[in-house]
Amino acid sequence: MRKQWYVRAAGTGLGAALLAGCGGEPANTAVPLDQAQVRSVLPDAKAMPGWKTAEKLSSGALDTEFKRSGICPNEGNKGCEGSRFTGAVTFERADSDALAGLWMVAYEDEQAAEAAYDVLWKDTERKAGKEKADLGPAGEERDALRGTIGAQGTQGITGQIRVGTTILRLDASARHEDQLDKGFVKDIAALFARRAQQAQNGDTPSAALDDVQD
Repeated sequence: MRKQWYVRAAGTGLGAALLAGCGGEPANTAVPLDQAQVRSVLPDAKAMPGWKTAEKLSSGALDTEFKRSGICPNEGNKGCEGSRFTGAVTFERADSDALAGLWMVAYEDEQAAEAAYDVLWKDTERKAGKEKADLGPAGEERDALRGTIGAQGTQGITGQIRVGTTILRLDASARHEDQLDKGFVKDIAALFARRAQQAQNGDTPSAALDDVQD
């Protein structure tokens, strides 16, 4: 049974250290991902030691106006131009004191993702906290806000990251504000962004939390 303080991560109803591009590693690329690759970007329990799955991974094609409206609730589904697939998963920390919801949208090219970034963030920031938050160096673009969410006083951080042709969303919440300051939000942002880049580089995403933690 879910505890009362839980707030469902926005958008889950349905990052970061990137590959360096030097020292013999392939340069970062920005290519469209298919549905199987989107599923592979979303971490599983093996990639999230100390966490357990709270909502199972889901994915699908954004091939109808109804589906796009869930991601881009604007007139004409603005922000979803060139969108192809979406995926989501939610994790609960083993101590049951934190929740992390991850979802992403894969676009047909980098230009479409760039154009959608500000549109999606403007919609998100109207509903998120008002204090700026730090996601670290994840992705080519990133924004985050923090604040109190829900009637139980739960503290939350909502972040958005663009990695190449993908836009990633992170909704993290914790029972107490100081639990958001222990780096787990930056770690998960780094993990998510790295896995998105691995997929666009043509690799099977393999990054785990242990790989991005200091």
